[in-house]
Amino acid sequence: MANIVVACGSGVATSETVVSLIKGFFEDHNISGVNVEATDFKGLAGVLPNYDIYVWIAKPTKEIQDICDREGIVDVNGVNILTGNNSDDSYKKILWALQKMTM
Repeated sequence: MANIVVACGSGVATSETVVSLIKGFFEDHNISGVNVEATDFKGLAGVLPNYDIYVWIAKPTKEIQDICDREGIVDVNGVNILTGNNSDDSYKKILWALQKMTM
């Protein structure tokens, strides 16, 4: 099973909204086997290695980007999903990362 984490400042409103939008996208496209969760940014560094894809609301810090690079975690712009502007780009990157995992 693939694991996606969405992080915002508190892990509540914005990240939960993006989680819901991603789950809706997966349902609309008959994609299963993907766990999507929200977390707060303060605890992200400790849990990030447990995930395959990181959807960010605020651009990743150097520490978070280093973890992504070291662990092979794909980072995706979640602002696009939240606003609906260029959301196709973010969804395509998520799909690309999921396909890459199955190779």
